Amino acid sequence: MQNIISFLFYLSLILCLVYIGILFIYSFLLQKIKSGPNIIPAKLPSVSVLVAARNEDQNIIDCLQALNNMQYTEGQIEILIGNDQSTDCTQMQVEDFIKDKPKFKLFNLTGKEFPQTKGKARVLAFLASQAKGDYFLITDADISVPEHWAENMVGMMLNNGADMCGGTTNITAEKMLEKFQQVDWLYFMGIIHSFAAMGKPLTIVGNNMGLSKKAYEATGGYEQIPFSITEDYALFDAVRKLGFKVVQNFKYETMVYSKPLGSINAILKQRKRWLTGGWDLPLYYHIVIFIFGAWYFALPVLLFYNWKLALLLLLSKEFLQLFQFLKINKHLGIKTEHPLAVFLYDVYLFVLIPITAIYFLMPSKNVWKGRKY
Repeated sequence: MQNIISFLFYLSLILCLVYIGILFIYSFLLQKIKSGPNIIPAKLPSVSVLVAARNEDQNIIDCLQALNNMQYTEGQIEILIGNDQSTDCTQMQVEDFIKDKPKFKLFNLTGKEFPQTKGKARVLAFLASQAKGDYFLITDADISVPEHWAENMVGMMLNNGADMCGGTTNITAEKMLEKFQQVDWLYFMGIIHSFAAMGKPLTIVGNNMGLSKKAYEATGGYEQIPFSITEDYALFDAVRKLGFKVVQNFKYETMVYSKPLGSINAILKQRKRWLTGGWDLPLYYHIVIFIFGAWYFALPVLLFYNWKLALLLLLSKEFLQLFQFLKINKHLGIKTEHPLAVFLYDVYLFVLIPITAIYFLMPSKNVWKGRKY
């Protein structure tokens, strides 16, 4: 019995110390992120903005209004919306909004297009087949983009000789659960851009993505890319494997705002989808994710055996985490919007992480936009 107790104690201690070590590395990498000046070329190429929408009548108008307000060379931009068999008022709202705006086009999909793929990937495959631009910008129907988003995203690729780029996603938040999501997303964005800064990009988030038509067509398009429930990573992986350069920008000019999820259940479904799609990520990413999750199991064990040591580790984590949030906000040029959520972030994670682990291991299918995968 004593051997089991010693084993649990030392295993928990090792996991916690490794996690603190990872946080030190993350803090160091955050300092290494360098985003050059956003130089918008005098002559911009043609661009197609692709938006997949399914049952988004609560969000679509805000999205379309933001896209309509974007600054870009007249006649050089088109905005294509794919209505993915919505059963709410999405189609009617889009039709009413774009009726006097020729740069917008709505396509009502039947579900029979590109039968070799499905879901959002199928919608994007169709929209790309209709797109005339030399560059594609991809966002979601619950996203509001900034006024100069298109110019900066295309400029980022042209100035860096890249064929794919990613920006940053923030969350609009009012309620406490939404504020935790905002903190969570920015922390996740920091991780993505830190890996990219050391030449190990993990992914490009699909609600803030740009790529050249040349790179997209070289992959064979979504109709040829093996289906993944995380279609953004699948496209990113296909583009990188062909040797195209990928860049990321951790600055305010390319930061979009997403609507938050309304419940813990919705968050669990989202995380299960991400974890399922993340199986194709490199081994080092799986190790980092495992250590991250293990902390929320190991620390309570340490707390039981040695509360002083557990408290010291927890305070160390909180200090490093606070430093990281301040650094993330500095990179983005924004203030800490929800300081209480930042200080209580670990309370949120101590509840969410164990529940997520259990939910992920449950033998249930992923549910996404009312469909099961």
